[in-house]
Amino acid sequence: MKQISLKGRAYPSDLNHSGTVFGGWIMAKMDKAASIAVEDIVNSGAVTVSVSNLHFLKPIKNGDIVTIYTEIIAIGNSSIKINVSVMVRCKESHEEYEVTNAVFTFVTLDDAGKPINVRRVIREDISEDIKLLL
Repeated sequence: MKQISLKGRAYPSDLNHSGTVFGGWIMAKMDKAASIAVEDIVNSGAVTVSVSNLHFLKPIKNGDIVTIYTEIIAIGNSSIKINVSVMVRCKESHEEYEVTNAVFTFVTLDDAGKPINVRRVIREDISEDIKLLL
């Protein structure tokens, strides 16, 4: 199920010399949003191991409201794949449109930092759509 995991505003300190948001800035926000989605379903540590299919579709400008949506799309033995989509509400027009998307893969870890089976650390209160992925 797609959900809002992070929301904020782009400020002048987030902009590059062209007046748009740094790609790394939005990637960091996407990673944080994905980590929140993972924490919602497991009771363990987890780390980002890959980002794939990253697409920068449109620029983000100063003052734009950024909303990051996440959706768990696959659960492996120790990995969780999250689709991350970034929407922007333009400061001037209030038009909303997608600016970036990617798939983040996390691996669940035990206290020693070793990969652990997701099913061993899955939260009891997960939604039905997550249960279908197990």
